[in-house]
Amino acid sequence: MTDPVHESPVDESQERLSLADWLLVGLFSSILAIILLAVFFRYVVNHSLFWSDEVVRYLFVWFTLWGAALVLRDRRHIRVEYFVEHLPSGVRRRVEALGLLLILAFHGFLVVAGFLWVYQTAGASTPALGLPLNWVFYAALPITAAVSCYFAVRRFLTGRYAELDAGE
Repeated sequence: MTDPVHESPVDESQERLSLADWLLVGLFSSILAIILLAVFFRYVVNHSLFWSDEVVRYLFVWFTLWGAALVLRDRRHIRVEYFVEHLPSGVRRRVEALGLLLILAFHGFLVVAGFLWVYQTAGASTPALGLPLNWVFYAALPITAAVSCYFAVRRFLTGRYAELDAGE
């Protein structure tokens, strides 16, 4: 019988990529392609792309926050586990469940505060392209926090409170 605290993730993300995984791959591929294109234009064509730094910066924010949500889904966030490892298994499971609930509460706060932030920054635009800054940049926080809430609730309902051990 396997221990539900330490068994591998249920979803098929290890076997085939989900839509969320493909979005992360797409964000990274876009960042890489734009950087390579900018380098080519700057050093070969001798003409800089005025928009490349700005787009890469915003894509990188989305990439980082989206990746953090997927790491929450896959139970791979880093942690210091010295004290939790020394707890009895029943207490340990309750502490891990409480930790997941705190993660859910924090991300819930980020959703609410983030959308307030997006609303309050309406009207600002990106310097180079003139795109709405609140949706291109600031909206990354509440949207990815909402995705993290979904993954945290899913983990909580399936009883997968703990992160995976390093070897798993």
